[in-house]
Amino acid sequence: MSQSNSDYCFLLHQRSYGETSIIADVFTENYGKISIIAKGAKKPRSKFFGYLVPFQKLNVTFSGRSELKTLTSIDRNLAETSNTFSKVSYSLLYINELLIRLLPKDAKHQELFFLYEKFLKSIIDKNNLELTLRHFELDLLDMLGYGFDYQLDIDFNLPIDPETPYVFVKEKGFRKSKNSNFYGKDIINIKNRKLEDVSLKMLKEITTKAISICLEGKDLRSRKIFKSIKQ
Repeated sequence: MSQSNSDYCFLLHQRSYGETSIIADVFTENYGKISIIAKGAKKPRSKFFGYLVPFQKLNVTFSGRSELKTLTSIDRNLAETSNTFSKVSYSLLYINELLIRLLPKDAKHQELFFLYEKFLKSIIDKNNLELTLRHFELDLLDMLGYGFDYQLDIDFNLPIDPETPYVFVKEKGFRKSKNSNFYGKDIINIKNRKLEDVSLKMLKEITTKAISICLEGKDLRSRKIFKSIKQ
């Protein structure tokens, strides 16, 4: 008999398996991203029915030695249930899709798990959505090893000067440029996560470029959906 494991997790994605079951990709606190099958979860009388929901902390027990684990029990705190609206909802879907694409399977990443939990709490508490997203993206890039050098420029390895204008060059870092309204002090503020003092437009441009490298130029479905809604 295979050993059972219990852990807290967040649902990232789910898909149907057969007529009654669901395969879910979940981000666990102690095991990283794993796939679990919830047998019979689509049946109204199933003990799993209605429990596999995104953006809420779940407590699951699962078993199995193969890559696909079997869900044996699930619980969640119904008090944390909240309704979200269009822009917030698609922002959450975007972050989940990022984690699905960038997280390797079965690689423990507890620090990132807590970062994601903090991000969801900030969204629920109705903190500034744009700043919350940019904070998460920058921290995610750093944690996964995709961050960039905030200390030196890319051409001469000189320390970033607060009063000098720069541009961001993806895959490289920051370069001096006379034709820019983005200054060294902004780079320093990003490094220190004082994002409220930096142009939101510039922040989004930087994170979008940096994340596109991680995704190897492939677009995200959530971005396409949100663009179509805005049009």
